[in-house]
Amino acid sequence: KTRSSLHSPTNGSLITVLSIDGGGIRGIIPGTILNFLESELQKLDGQDARLADYFDVITGTSTGGLVTAMLTTPNENNRPLYAAKDINPFYLENCPKIFPQSSSPLVNVAENLESLRRPKYDGKYLHKLLKEKLGDKHLHDTLTNVVIPTFDIKRLQPVIFSSYQLKKKPSLDALLSDICIGTSAAPYYLPTYQFKSTNSNGESREFNLTDGGVAANNPALVAMSEVTKQIHKGNPDFLPMGENEQLYGRFLVISLGTGTTSDEKYDANEAAEWGAFGWLIGSHFSAPLVDIFTHAGSDMVDFHLSTIFQALQSHDNYLRIQDDTLSGTLASADIATEQNLNDLVKVGEALLKKPVSRVNFDTDKSKPVRPEITNAEALVRIASSPTYGNIVTVLSIDGGGIRGIIPGTILKFLESELQKLDGEEARLADYFDVIAGTSTGGLVTAMLTTPDENNRPLFAAKDINNFYLEHCPKIFPQDSNYTLIGEAMDMVKAVSGPKYDGKYLHKIVKELLGDIQLSDTLTNVIIPTFDIKRLQPMVFSSYEEKKNTSINALLSDICIGTSAAPTYLPAHHFETKTSTGESRDFDLIDGGVAANNPALVAISEVTKEIHQGNSDFFAIRSTEYGRFLVISLGTGSAKSEEKYDADDAAKWGLLGWLTKGGSTPLVDVFTQASSDMVDFHLATVFQALDCEKNYLRIQDDTLEKTVSSVDIATQENLNNLVKVGEELLKKPVSRVNLQTGIYEPAHQETNEEALVRVAQILSRERKGREMRSPHGKA
Repeated sequence: KTRSSLHSPTNGSLITVLSIDGGGIRGIIPGTILNFLESELQKLDGQDARLADYFDVITGTSTGGLVTAMLTTPNENNRPLYAAKDINPFYLENCPKIFPQSSSPLVNVAENLESLRRPKYDGKYLHKLLKEKLGDKHLHDTLTNVVIPTFDIKRLQPVIFSSYQLKKKPSLDALLSDICIGTSAAPYYLPTYQFKSTNSNGESREFNLTDGGVAANNPALVAMSEVTKQIHKGNPDFLPMGENEQLYGRFLVISLGTGTTSDEKYDANEAAEWGAFGWLIGSHFSAPLVDIFTHAGSDMVDFHLSTIFQALQSHDNYLRIQDDTLSGTLASADIATEQNLNDLVKVGEALLKKPVSRVNFDTDKSKPVRPEITNAEALVRIASSPTYGNIVTVLSIDGGGIRGIIPGTILKFLESELQKLDGEEARLADYFDVIAGTSTGGLVTAMLTTPDENNRPLFAAKDINNFYLEHCPKIFPQDSNYTLIGEAMDMVKAVSGPKYDGKYLHKIVKELLGDIQLSDTLTNVIIPTFDIKRLQPMVFSSYEEKKNTSINALLSDICIGTSAAPTYLPAHHFETKTSTGESRDFDLIDGGVAANNPALVAISEVTKEIHQGNSDFFAIRSTEYGRFLVISLGTGSAKSEEKYDADDAAKWGLLGWLTKGGSTPLVDVFTQASSDMVDFHLATVFQALDCEKNYLRIQDDTLEKTVSSVDIATQENLNNLVKVGEELLKKPVSRVNLQTGIYEPAHQETNEEALVRVAQILSRERKGREMRSPHGKA
């Protein structure tokens, strides 16, 4: 039988998705959970039952991608190569050879020092093993649909190896061994991986891959987006949507984590002193930058899916199993001693007996859901608008350092169009229910929403670029006397501490924003950051502040925190106090590690408010995306440059990943992946719901050389960024193609024409609210 005849959901009421996070040797934890689930299915349907028989999609990243291949690769009898019970024996046997450990402290020190120059492990055993086990099997051979995220460092874009994409993109039909090696190539730990695939027409495509965890360490949302796209395109494998049917109510999702640490690992005061060296090795060769990006990605996906499924009153259709209490070597991705591996098996067994939980973003602790059942019981059960408005308006601004000038130019144009319609006093904060920004976008958000002495926005949009042009050269001072010695000294400085001391940024932000707090903004704001002590995203949200006053921080502290880009600016520590005297510490770095494109975070926050009965949104169904109007502004990227190459990167150690050609590859890769995945998901959902004109993404992926940097703040470069923004207005509205990584025209209208149309919608919406409001205002 073909895959589609075996696994078409056409005749089923649910679309079943199994998702497995990345996490190195900690793949043993989901391996234990999967063994239990398959054994329960065998009790019902016989000993030959396998997980691939029950799931329409199995998705995995990094170590989860390997598990996905093990469960779905056919053997000579066209049955799965591995039963779930075989996963952990595979890990116990092979992990010590993939990640060889030394019992000698001196040897460990020498190996850690060697990892400064090249990957910690050479990957040879892993490559040999996967090629032997998976042989000549290609993506099209799997027994059910699979989705395996990776990231191409040459194109600076996620590459999703998806069964659904094969008909349209046959170049993706790579060997499963190559896909698994690519998705497992964790920066610092294992070498990047280059290979070519050739389709039946003789056309070849080159891939330069690193660990899929930089794009989607928790791949559940990617898999759901892939399915949603198929439904939208009329794939006959899927039942058509009913007229009033909610899309997510059709999914049954099991999402398995690989465990996270309960330790408070990093401290802002300590991290404030880190340079490239510190961000990659921390105090004990613990790879903090990799930890932070992968934790952020996993938590944000869980947060979004938990919110959506609860909002649809179908939370029983989403089961996330994760242990956030790991400590010591158990939390590592690579310490493959026999004792540690066996202890991970015990962690998985204990996790089955724990209650089903959801992550609380304020505490980063998993909290049992009600009514309380264990994860094992849940698996057994599975086996068996604003008040007076018509739409919710969202403005989202990406991170990108000095490239904030690009959205600054776009915002100036949009506000000028609103002023043509409604008068010179019109400001963006008057029209958007939520303004969200990350890093440099968080600073722009604060500028647009902080009240002045007349309770109007402190900055008009036309003032943003003037601010950047004046202050960026002092925030990111450049040495005009370039010499090789000077460059070497800069590199030494960057290795030993942050590239810039942040003092001028701290001073100017505190002067401008004064004692204004999160609760004071003129419209709702959402500013993502990342707390390195708790290893969790920290989203400063106007909605959450009303319920949790401990996050009512000074806007200046929030802006400094969300802008504290690893290797560029120091981490930021501060404390808040509530009216009752309770204090809370924050140890923050750049929000871009969690959500460089914060549009999805903003939509999730609003959706949560709807679900919780916020009276501002009583008339809007929680997943009625047609009631959202989302403007998402990027800060540009350098995809056309093909910046990095797997053959080159395969030789990188710590220093290579942190500094190469004046850039920071690891930061580039994670932030680009984050932005693209959000755009991909939102574009898919809005198209699927026939409301794609309600989502406008404006991004330029053709930046080159110094214009693509986040910090080269010369007068010439800053002025060139203004020109980039002006030219971007004239370009057609585009969407990112995740196969090519390139933005392709999606409409005939230009970005400028789209903004004129949006301005008219915003103006009508505001006037309509004023008419319906008993107070005469929105």
